[in-house]
Amino acid sequence: MKIESCSNSAMDKNYSGVKHSRRRITVQIIVDVIIWIAVSLVVIYLFLYGKPYKSGFFCDDRSLSYPSIPETISTPVLIAAAFTLSVILVVSVEILNCLDTKCRRPCQWTRDIVFCVKSYIVFMIGFLIQELVVDAVKNKMGVLRPNFFDVCKPQFNKTLCPSYISEYTCTRNEQDKEIRSSRQSFPSGHSALSMYIAVYFCVYIENRLLIRFSRLLKFFIQTGLVCTAILCGLERIKDNKHHPSDVIAGYVLGVTVAVFVHMLVGTKFAKTTSVGKKTKLNTNNTSCDLCCSCEQSPVLNPQTPTSALEDGYFLNMENGRSTSSTKLIALQNNNRNMSVTSEIV
Repeated sequence: MKIESCSNSAMDKNYSGVKHSRRRITVQIIVDVIIWIAVSLVVIYLFLYGKPYKSGFFCDDRSLSYPSIPETISTPVLIAAAFTLSVILVVSVEILNCLDTKCRRPCQWTRDIVFCVKSYIVFMIGFLIQELVVDAVKNKMGVLRPNFFDVCKPQFNKTLCPSYISEYTCTRNEQDKEIRSSRQSFPSGHSALSMYIAVYFCVYIENRLLIRFSRLLKFFIQTGLVCTAILCGLERIKDNKHHPSDVIAGYVLGVTVAVFVHMLVGTKFAKTTSVGKKTKLNTNNTSCDLCCSCEQSPVLNPQTPTSALEDGYFLNMENGRSTSSTKLIALQNNNRNMSVTSEIV
């Protein structure tokens, strides 16, 4: 009866522990989702309705005298391409891992999907952070774009030239989105987002893509991502939307956010197993390539501790018997040799 009561109490404790753990995880998920939605609302408000600082200009400033031309890559196109590319990269990495010809065992799809979802959540967190920083700095600084004069067509007292002009009025409606955007040059949002995506997935591919059939594929994918991000920033200069300093600041911001998110969030939230290492208990000499993040689980003997002790005990007895029998045979051989020697003598 005492044994049954002890077992029941142990089961109750385990059940309560599992229930408490599930409750804690549920609370964490709810709180994190609420925080993410709250920050997202702030980002959307700053992006759509943020009022940039109304900065002045020098009336003979040639850096603001560029013509206004249609942009090559619009913001909706960039965002759509960013999310499409991110999904394609995640799926492609998993497919390449599974197609590795030296993978010795099947993929664990459930664990792979969970890891990919966690990694994508980390990516979304970084995306939200860089957008928040970009929109906040844009509205706080109010740096004028290179095509500001052509977009705003300001009216001011020209007798004050060539001094700094702080009192002016745009001939177009001040509530126009294009005029509001003409005061949001620094930093370049396109450059920051494209470089963030490039650096984040460079780190992701470096840690996740584990293939042996090519040594250059990973390098060329990472190089292509970085070059695409650089070209995206250069297009903004070509379209007279940003100054070179704005693009460089966007690059730095994207790299910083990607590394920051990976180090502080990614390494804790989306953990992956170590790969390329053989376990000590693996006796089949199969490589642990982590085919789609599969872990090499050691093969243990499914025996109870009592039987293991008994096996060890009997093994020692057998070793002892074999040792004693060996000694006995050696003594018999010595006696025979001695008797043969005495006969010869």
